Amino acid sequence: MTSRGAPAGGRRDRRALLAVAAVTLLAAVLRLVRLRYVPEDQFYDAAVHSMSLSLHNFLYGAFEPGGSAAIDKPPLDLWLQVLSVKLFGFGPTTLKLPEALGGVVAVPLLYDLVRRLAGRWAGLASAFVLAIIPLSVVTSRSDTMDSVMMALIVATAWLLLAAVQRRRVGWLLGAAVVLGLDFNVKLFEALVPLPAFVLFLWLCWRTEPVRVRLARLATAGAVFAAVACSWLVFVSLTPAHDRPWPIGSTNGSVWNSVFVYNGLDRLTGTPAATLTPAPVASVATARPGPASPPAAVISPPGPLRLFAHNEIDYGGLVGTALFAAIVLGALALAPALKRWRARESRPREPSAERGETIERAAIVAVASWLVLGYVLFSFSSRAHPRYLEAFTPAIAIALGTSLVVLGRRARERAWTYALPATLLLCVVESAAGTGKLSRAGLYAVVLVAVAIAVAAVALLRRSSRRALLPAWCSPTAAAAALLAAVLVLVMLDDDVRVIRDDSGVQASEVSFAPALTDALSRFLRSHQDGARYEAAFSAPTLAAPLIIKDGRPILLLTSLNAEPLVTLKDLRRDAAEGEVRYVFTEGICPGPQYKTLPACSTADKWVRAHATDVTAQLHYQPTNTGLLYRLPAPTKRA
Repeated sequence: MTSRGAPAGGRRDRRALLAVAAVTLLAAVLRLVRLRYVPEDQFYDAAVHSMSLSLHNFLYGAFEPGGSAAIDKPPLDLWLQVLSVKLFGFGPTTLKLPEALGGVVAVPLLYDLVRRLAGRWAGLASAFVLAIIPLSVVTSRSDTMDSVMMALIVATAWLLLAAVQRRRVGWLLGAAVVLGLDFNVKLFEALVPLPAFVLFLWLCWRTEPVRVRLARLATAGAVFAAVACSWLVFVSLTPAHDRPWPIGSTNGSVWNSVFVYNGLDRLTGTPAATLTPAPVASVATARPGPASPPAAVISPPGPLRLFAHNEIDYGGLVGTALFAAIVLGALALAPALKRWRARESRPREPSAERGETIERAAIVAVASWLVLGYVLFSFSSRAHPRYLEAFTPAIAIALGTSLVVLGRRARERAWTYALPATLLLCVVESAAGTGKLSRAGLYAVVLVAVAIAVAAVALLRRSSRRALLPAWCSPTAAAAALLAAVLVLVMLDDDVRVIRDDSGVQASEVSFAPALTDALSRFLRSHQDGARYEAAFSAPTLAAPLIIKDGRPILLLTSLNAEPLVTLKDLRRDAAEGEVRYVFTEGICPGPQYKTLPACSTADKWVRAHATDVTAQLHYQPTNTGLLYRLPAPTKRA
């Protein structure tokens, strides 16, 4: 016989599922609408095109069709993009589709993660925050791999929670496998929450002997290391003449590319990720002239970096949600610490004690994840906005859960004014840095609505129509609800802004005009004279548009930071043998102090001194000098 409570529980389950479906649909709309108009990151798109041409290129993550150079990280995420373009054709939407879907899938997965810890409402609020955080929206709308990385982080957290709740080592090893795969997506960025994950496990196992805990962690660590390094080992075991040179490496080793260029240099190198976008003058603006020197840093490392409203606009993308998560999280956590101490002295059932232990460990882990992400990305030398996807789930959990906890606690007399006052502080912080008339108008409207709602509720409670209000409704509750709504509207407003602007914040490399690509392609196709390479290029970013368009082997003179890939001796030999006939460069070297510019490389200087400038033959105006050079005529054929 069915209990009387079962139908109500079933209805609550159905309503929760419908609510999650609605939030997931909202996330999908924000990530998929106008997706084809978002500028591409042509560096990775060129690699996807090259990888789709052969199994060798696919396995090694080749950047150019000839397989001589590879991207700077494992190609797991690009494999998904190759699959997408193979199924649906090569285009701006199919290139971004795996990332958009990764951002969408993370939303219901985060809901179920939080639901298992704090209930349906907290799970729904956290999923909703993740769905609308502008940073997560704009990253999911790009063709970089950060959204897939974030989804795998959430999947890892879900598996870790299952491991401690069900007390099965298999779930722990599954989490290690997923995190190892995530390392092959975005390397050390995927490991930002790792200290918090380890802390969570350690606290959940606090009744176990230390040696048992260490053994479990060591086993999971070994599984993670095996999966994380599997592709690196595979490449390393390949004969040197069969594997591409990884872009970013200084010695041709994938280990150097991963652990130095993508590891140590990200923390201690030049803060290039926070530079003002400054494309190469002679190419991007189609004017002859010297290559641009490094641009000025507009968002330097510091405690306020993630709240700044400037050209990078960390404040608009993540600052509002981060500030609210920190302030509301601290407010929600303070009374819980007192209750924890009180519960320690009372006897409890083993199952209840285990549940409380997991809950506390989760709170400590999320707080650690949030603080670590804030400190790391505030002070690291390189912090592209998309990198912050490594801790947007922590922001969503902290903010969503805190709003629910404080909403329930607002009924207590001691907390009557705390929630609306704190929310008002978050609104003021968001308003302080924007300077936008549209945003100011939004704040004015909402604050007026708050005043009207508070006054209306106060009058109703004093009048004979008090029965029209729910028992919990009060002027402070109305103010809190509307101030929470303004935070949601602020983030949605930023979402709409980046969608309407077809935000290119994720297009990390500025390329040249498509018309120049077309002119260059037409000229080179008709002037090859049997050359093996379509052309030589002074930098990978200059070659990317032509790789996407023509898919022919090219020769790269330099890697990132002007590391030479082809020596002057090799270039002269290839030119003499007719292997390459033309070089596309990026302008004149500004001076010897700019050693990291491709235009200042030895090969590039020799080309400008000894090759013939044929830029005028492209018939592309106003550029008529300084881009395309014809090498000296070959003296023999290979």
